[in-house]
Amino acid sequence: MSISAWRLARRVVAGLGCGACLLGLAAPAFAADGPGAAAFAAMQKAAAAGDTDGAVKFADQVVEAEPRNVAYLNVVGGVYCEKAGKANVFTKFSWAAKCRETWERAVGIDPKNIDVRMSLIQYYVRAPGIAGGGVDKAQAQATAIVGLDPVLGEIAWGNIAMSQKQPADAEPHFKKAAELDKAAMRGPVALASFYAGQGRWPDARGVFERRLANGAIDPFASYQIARLMQAQSVDLDKAIALFDGYLAAPPPPGGPTHADAWFRKGQVYLQLKRTADARTAFQTALKLVPGHQGATRELSRLKG
Repeated sequence: MSISAWRLARRVVAGLGCGACLLGLAAPAFAADGPGAAAFAAMQKAAAAGDTDGAVKFADQVVEAEPRNVAYLNVVGGVYCEKAGKANVFTKFSWAAKCRETWERAVGIDPKNIDVRMSLIQYYVRAPGIAGGGVDKAQAQATAIVGLDPVLGEIAWGNIAMSQKQPADAEPHFKKAAELDKAAMRGPVALASFYAGQGRWPDARGVFERRLANGAIDPFASYQIARLMQAQSVDLDKAIALFDGYLAAPPPPGGPTHADAWFRKGQVYLQLKRTADARTAFQTALKLVPGHQGATRELSRLKG
């Protein structure tokens, strides 16, 4: 696979780098403080605006200010990989190496950080051997993740199988993740995303529709059904109603925030060609979470 094709989908399944996933949980938050906080915020703003060169400039400042801040390094590595994807043929590999080395250094600092290990898995399965990639390296990361978090370990193995175009091998891992997940969030999302990626929409919706049987109230399941409707571009008015229902109650711990729901609702409005409503929804998301990347990106596109 060419380096120009690398796109890390890290903000799905709790920001876990699940390249096969279409649904999403809220990305894990961490306090942006310390000497690198200003540069980190500027880097995120530049990245959200599509200014990769600007993001890289601030990424270098983040690393200089806080070379051992693993949470920062994980995001910085993604910025370097984005640069690799856009770089010319003479510099692609050097940027790719900078991406990989950032994540490998971060794992060395904090071997228990699963987010970084997931990022490395995405790199290893996508990069050619000459750039330090390799399925065997990805599998070693997955083995380590299983020992830290069995649910995410199964998701990691499923992602690796999908990267090798082996859905039959991936499915048992995603099913196992759903079975093991006592919180009933990450595993079911991964399984439903797998089904959706295979075009098995009834199976995908069934993961969550079963949880709403007999009138059960499950805001998280309702939200994910709305996301599946959005992804499939069906029943969009019903998806809006489901997002409204989600917004009518406090979000479940670890689930999508209200800002996320407004952002997704805005995307559905765009699908319905209700641009003014979409703009209002994105602006509401930004009021709730200033700097919300998705809302910022969509508003920028609307201005363009």
